[in-house]
Amino acid sequence: MARIEVKAAGNLQQRRDDGAGRIIVSRDELARFGDSSVAASLRRQPGVTMANGQVQLRGLGGNRTQLLLNGEPAPPGFSPDSLAPELVERIEILPSASADSSAQGIAGSINIVLRRSTGRARAVFSGAVVQSGAGWSPESSFDLSRPGEEFSSSLALQAARGKSAAASGVREQSLTAGRLTAEENRAISERFGLSPRLNWKFDGGTKLAWQGLLNHVRNRNTGSARETALFGESSEFPKNAYGAEARTTSARSDIDASHRLGEDARIEWKAGLAHHRRNSDYRFTGSDVLGSARWLRHVLSSAADDGASTSGKLRLGGNGSHALAAGWDGAMARRGEWRRQEDADAAGLPLADLEQRYTARVRRLAAFVQDEWTVSPGLDTYLGLRWEGLRTLTDGRDIVDVSSNSGVWSPVAHVRWRLPDSRDQLRLALARSYKAPETRDLVPRRFTVNNGNGPANPDVQGNPALRPELAWGLDAAYERYFGKDSMLSISAYHRRIANVIQPVLFEDKGKWVATPTNIGNSSTQGVELDGRLAFGAGSTARLGMSRNWSHVDSLPGPGSRLGEQIPLTINAGVDVRFSAATTAGFNWNLQKGSTARMSAAQWRGRSSDRRLDLYANWQMRPGLVLRASASNALRPDTRSTELFEDGRHNAWRESLGNGDRRFKLSAEVAL
Repeated sequence: MARIEVKAAGNLQQRRDDGAGRIIVSRDELARFGDSSVAASLRRQPGVTMANGQVQLRGLGGNRTQLLLNGEPAPPGFSPDSLAPELVERIEILPSASADSSAQGIAGSINIVLRRSTGRARAVFSGAVVQSGAGWSPESSFDLSRPGEEFSSSLALQAARGKSAAASGVREQSLTAGRLTAEENRAISERFGLSPRLNWKFDGGTKLAWQGLLNHVRNRNTGSARETALFGESSEFPKNAYGAEARTTSARSDIDASHRLGEDARIEWKAGLAHHRRNSDYRFTGSDVLGSARWLRHVLSSAADDGASTSGKLRLGGNGSHALAAGWDGAMARRGEWRRQEDADAAGLPLADLEQRYTARVRRLAAFVQDEWTVSPGLDTYLGLRWEGLRTLTDGRDIVDVSSNSGVWSPVAHVRWRLPDSRDQLRLALARSYKAPETRDLVPRRFTVNNGNGPANPDVQGNPALRPELAWGLDAAYERYFGKDSMLSISAYHRRIANVIQPVLFEDKGKWVATPTNIGNSSTQGVELDGRLAFGAGSTARLGMSRNWSHVDSLPGPGSRLGEQIPLTINAGVDVRFSAATTAGFNWNLQKGSTARMSAAQWRGRSSDRRLDLYANWQMRPGLVLRASASNALRPDTRSTELFEDGRHNAWRESLGNGDRRFKLSAEVAL
């Protein structure tokens, strides 16, 4: 019998045909640069930035980018920085909201689809060594796929051990003192990840699938600091050291089913359980100028996030030009925190003892309806309406119980117009979205700094009275597709956000504290460019640019912008296929620095961040591929600043550091 191959549409074709214009990042793209985490891979995608450990769209921080796992909101505490690319099938970047998924993405949404079975049997082992400033570290992964008509399965495993070492400096100045501190930090990270999937097909068009995820990370950190007084008095502990160990476990179990009802109807159902827990043990030793220990602090803490979710959808049509869908979406999340802090003098005599326990609960229920209609061969419309209700409750030791209720109606509209006699098209989207406070921000637990508390180095405390941010968003795009693998997209967006959440400083019994607070309304807008040009046989050039502006109504003067927003991002890269067995490429990334006003007396700034990543792959023989990559090859210096000026407590703090350069060599073997 002759061999027949059926190939799915490529990433660009899927993007062109999708009603919302989602960007697809394939598994091959994720593995190309040998990244250690999904967050590192996302940094090179159009419109995506990384700042303070957060993945951001449109340069917007404050968790305004919604993270999804297999189309469902990611559990509290989840971070792409802790997930290995080997466990991921693909990533979808959605610039605007849709009615059938949560509307908690003011800047947009990123959907991480976990590993799935392929259309052919596969068993691949990969082993790697990584060199950084702290030495060599091993990594390994295993990918198994077993296809079938009635039953199929897949299994992805990943284990890694990483090291890092960094030297940094802190300059700080107030009206009475100036100091320079040299810091050294070392870290060891051990990670294990597992993602199995089982699929069943039954007679009558019924499908059932189960997906699991287990991710365990152990971090051990040590560091020391040595302070030099430039003028005035030194801090309380001019020499200090710390040691910390943290264990983080994330587990998720999802089941989804679909059943065909006649020729043009289908019902879908999903349910999931999630657990995220972090236990940490932290020790701090504060010493005087001579190095004699004066103060000991021991902190044990635990934070657990547990959640359950369910959703369902009835879809009518879809084979023709008109499709209707309606469904529900609900979830419950609970965050429990426990922290015990013991302070003692050098002899071990107790000085203070503090124990804190808090619980935050969030319940969400939503219903939606949507209509997808091909009005004419060149015009597609998507209309949807979603109602989402939230209830939060925070209670604990030494606080008054606080609860809040909110409901948000989110109309959504997408229009796509395919220009006559061409492959060009125009998109327009209007949607209302919102962002509920993170459960950890609702808990009024105070994170205290160990040394040098001040307006430029405050403690941090949650706020149980936070209200959700609400936003109206408008997106427009022009897309031109030429050839199979070439395209150009120019887009613009505008968001009007109410109840903006930003940190606000206050003084409490001589200690400075920053707490998230609703400070009023703001607006943000920007333009984006995404271009890809295929040349030669299998070679591609890429260019992505994003320029963002914002304004906060309640902040005076220049610089009154959203403090976390990155104003300019550029990604430029080339992938070259030299032969059927050899490919190589690079990516240069720029995140422009900025200075923003956080309040009438407070400023926050960061320097520009430039990264160069390189890779090369060689197929030595069928089933054996060698890969080499360099991450952050230039290792540029970074700088962040905090400035506070109110005439009485003027303070300035600048932190200097550099990135961690990584070289990776790996071999991929088909078994």
